[in-house]
Amino acid sequence: MSKTTRILTSNVPGLEPTDYIPVDGIKSGTPNEHGRSFYADQTGQFDAGYWECDVNKHHIAASPYDEFVYLLEGQIDVIHDDGSVESYKTGDSFIMPRDCNCTWDVKAPVRKLYVVLTAEAYQG
Repeated sequence: MSKTTRILTSNVPGLEPTDYIPVDGIKSGTPNEHGRSFYADQTGQFDAGYWECDVNKHHIAASPYDEFVYLLEGQIDVIHDDGSVESYKTGDSFIMPRDCNCTWDVKAPVRKLYVVLTAEAYQG
């Protein structure tokens, strides 16, 4: 029997260190990232959860999945490889498409809810 899944937004238990930010992509700061998946489908292609990190600047080369982001807290400047900048703050949401090349300049510690869909989901 399937049931709904609550996604917590504060006092999230069970956070574990994550390594979504590649070490070779870090330009400054120490991300100190932690997260928790609240739901992953049977195929592993759809995932929804919570993630947080400290102030840092890191490059993302060809994001491996489509991601919906809702910022619970923090401030990020997303600097696209063409030089354009999008700024996001607490309460904002955005989509980061698969294959996006950009730099996240995390100006204030981030707490976010995310939903990702992997590239494999399109091949199914």
